[in-house]
Amino acid sequence: MIRTLMAALAAAIAAPAAAQETETPNAATAAPMSVTAAGLEGPGAALILERLPDAQFILVGEDHGFAGSPQITRALADAARGGGVIHHVVEIGPISADWVSGVLKRDGVDGLAAALEGKPLAAPFLNMREDADLAASILENGGDLWGVDQEFIGSPLLHLQTLLDRARGDTAKARLAELLANETEAFATGNQDAMFMFIATPEVFAELESFFTRDKTALALIEALRESADVYQAFARGENYISNVDRVALIRRQFLDAYGSARGRAPRAIFKMGANHLGLGTTFLNTFDIGSLVEGVAAANGRSALRIVIYPLAGEKTQIMPSADGVFKTVEHSGEEASEFLELAGLTAKDIPQDGWAVIALEPLRRSLGQKKINSLSPEAKFMLLGYDFLVTTRGAKAATPLAN
Repeated sequence: MIRTLMAALAAAIAAPAAAQETETPNAATAAPMSVTAAGLEGPGAALILERLPDAQFILVGEDHGFAGSPQITRALADAARGGGVIHHVVEIGPISADWVSGVLKRDGVDGLAAALEGKPLAAPFLNMREDADLAASILENGGDLWGVDQEFIGSPLLHLQTLLDRARGDTAKARLAELLANETEAFATGNQDAMFMFIATPEVFAELESFFTRDKTALALIEALRESADVYQAFARGENYISNVDRVALIRRQFLDAYGSARGRAPRAIFKMGANHLGLGTTFLNTFDIGSLVEGVAAANGRSALRIVIYPLAGEKTQIMPSADGVFKTVEHSGEEASEFLELAGLTAKDIPQDGWAVIALEPLRRSLGQKKINSLSPEAKFMLLGYDFLVTTRGAKAATPLAN
């Protein structure tokens, strides 16, 4: 009797899974969208904009180096502002974000360009004009920049100068001047093996702390550099999982710090970060990132999180890499991720505009594919399909504009 009952129960449980594997009409369409001075327009824009009123968090995942991602993000922030102040979560460290905010408030985007001259990698990806315009717009409208990531590889050119300016005594000043000169030379020659984040030892950090025993601001900066160096050095040793999981823990902690310090109940924010950070669920890097964290935060406030991934199908992009020949390079782009999604959706490149954007709603696509096809996807494609609400793509992507050299 028990065996019979268990068999019947197993059959009942299995039945829905089997049923969903039958052929389902493909529900995916590529709805056109344009970005104009008035904002986002077109049928594709309407699909996204109708979701804004309920969204406490708007998450824009990207492949870095395109002008369109920050332009779309800025238009979304403008459209969402009627529901209250929008803060901007940026993929740099909090100390760097505070520095960028100060420069933008005081001197504007052109002032930030001047401040980054000679150290363009100090604040990626705000070293691109479109990203700087987005950040400036957020600040002008009463929001703040929430830097939630590590202090990036080029930031010691800023931070060592800050420590030098705060140092007292000839020994401290001489040592910091030496470190800053070495870092300047490493970036001028593109020598990553000599960069501070890769070579700073525990002894170096202990030495720096000894110069600032009573300076809480300097000690906090040194600790931030230490945590960031740990992430970089784990990666350099080939310990990629440790590097990624420690970085994500830092991102989650620093987001919660910024969120908890923001004014008002349930503060709203718009994110623009690498796509692997913002999708819902365990990432293809085996981390549980900030995109999943904010789902629960929004739900606790009776709100939602809206997720958009921007992956151009073709066009041009700006690559960023420390090099003696310059850190920015414009290259042709061919998007394998977007191509895979089009194939899943039963669409072709002809369905995607050359001038403008296409919006593909992913929930109907998920339902049309079913478990078997979803499980057959690559880890990257599966994460993007299940983790985002909309894919936005184009065949005519424009490269981001470097702000400084």
